[in-house]
Amino acid sequence: MRSYGIYKVKKMYQPFIIGREKLLFDLLKEDSRRNENMREVDYLCDRLDEEAIDRAIILNLGKRFTSIECRSGEYKLTHPVKGTILISVSTYSLNVFCDGSRMLDLDLFVALSGSDDRFFAVMEGQGEWGWLKPVKYAGLRMEEETVFL
Repeated sequence: MRSYGIYKVKKMYQPFIIGREKLLFDLLKEDSRRNENMREVDYLCDRLDEEAIDRAIILNLGKRFTSIECRSGEYKLTHPVKGTILISVSTYSLNVFCDGSRMLDLDLFVALSGSDDRFFAVMEGQGEWGWLKPVKYAGLRMEEETVFL
């Protein structure tokens, strides 16, 4: 079973984090081990909007999975061939457990990245991390330079 913590980076800090993803990974990895959120996560990450997450999951994944169960911020999506995804929503992160094919992970990542481009995933126990949607660095750099002029 693979487990992920998925966070939404604040728009104003995304240009700063580009190229420093390993530092963000280390911070988020530490945050996932604690019972309460770290102040740094509060500073760098947006609180998750449960309605937006619900729309992204139900609208984008509802057609691909044979069974979707949801109750009070928790989801269980089942596909007969690919396997099962368990998702729980907390203040700053989605806690995701995928049991089955890696296609499950990809389906979820595509659904979330379609709703926003600032989601950053940390794969717990594997030392893997990254943006769910590829970052267009040139565009971010231009915005950053414009702000400082």
